[in-house]
Amino acid sequence: MKILIIPSWYPYPKKPYAGKFFIEQAKALSENSNWQFEILNWGQNEFQMQIRYPLSSIAKLFAYLKAKPSSRNFNSNLKELFIPHITWTSKLLSGNIKTLIKKMELIPKPDIIHSHVTFPAGFVAMLFAEKWKIPYIITEHSGPFPFPEFVSNNRISEKITLPLQKAAAVISVSRYLQKQILSTCLVKSIVIPNLIDTEFYKPVSISEKRRRFSFFSLSALIPAKGVLDLIEAFRLAVNKGMDADLYLGGSGYLAPKLRKLIIQYHLENRIHLLGYLTPQQALEQFNKCNCYILPSHIESFSMVLLEAMACGKPIIATDCGGPKDIITETTGVLIPPQKHDVMAIEMLKMANNTNKYNPDSIREWCLKNYSPHIICAQISRVYESITGS
Repeated sequence: MKILIIPSWYPYPKKPYAGKFFIEQAKALSENSNWQFEILNWGQNEFQMQIRYPLSSIAKLFAYLKAKPSSRNFNSNLKELFIPHITWTSKLLSGNIKTLIKKMELIPKPDIIHSHVTFPAGFVAMLFAEKWKIPYIITEHSGPFPFPEFVSNNRISEKITLPLQKAAAVISVSRYLQKQILSTCLVKSIVIPNLIDTEFYKPVSISEKRRRFSFFSLSALIPAKGVLDLIEAFRLAVNKGMDADLYLGGSGYLAPKLRKLIIQYHLENRIHLLGYLTPQQALEQFNKCNCYILPSHIESFSMVLLEAMACGKPIIATDCGGPKDIITETTGVLIPPQKHDVMAIEMLKMANNTNKYNPDSIREWCLKNYSPHIICAQISRVYESITGS
């Protein structure tokens, strides 16, 4: 059986981690089966024009004009198909996605298409499937669902509804997202979470021990990620006597405001802004911290929770959607979103009860539920149910 995988985001040199987990899942599927996989890269991020960034868009256009179709093998069962294509906002001519189909005539017909995120990948899958007369699957990851650009006058665009309705199967990465898809598009889906590379994310010995209890959080520094709530909660907890540090990784436009708040609250020696972190740098921080904290307002899933748990770390997370499937009494605690006073209380409890959680049990729960072979088996059963193979 041959499966064509179509991601909505794809890494490239300037953004090497954009959509990287799509490739990681494709690799895991190819390593846990004898099927042949191809993954489509048209420059989803590399050649996406954005009007608000004119200079960057001009550079992308020149890069696109120089790009040539090619292919490369990730392993014996997984090949990348690179077919350069320029795209833009979905509000104008569907983002130029429809014209991509004309470039795909030389691709050998697969048995099934597995797309990630309804637009653009699911939309492309629908058009391919109609041409080839084959089934397709959509795995939806979006949070919020659907993205605001696809809603007008309280109506959801057909760019979302049609691909979902015509798909042979729809997969949601959490029960929260499953409910959103059903309530907004009247489409049923099955829940299969994302997988985590448990060989990379694991406990490692740290030579430099921190003298205080430490929290770690990693996200884009934007309002929806709750980073302002986190700063306020940490300030409250410190004022109540908590002896701890906060390490905050990530970049974003709130960084200058966060720095001002840290100075205003005289927490320069307690809150540490780490900036953008590579996976290797993030792994180091996961292992150095005593607790991972996720203050988001909304998450359809949350890969960072799995990464922290694979390293054996307990979690404080907001009950903002996807985390409800991930956090248990043995792995951490859920709190209401945007309640920094509650977050402060739980931070105090965590810092004062360091032995409440067992690192081995946390990692074991993560391995049992999110290891590559576990998730790949669930996805494979969907392929088999659709094709009958």
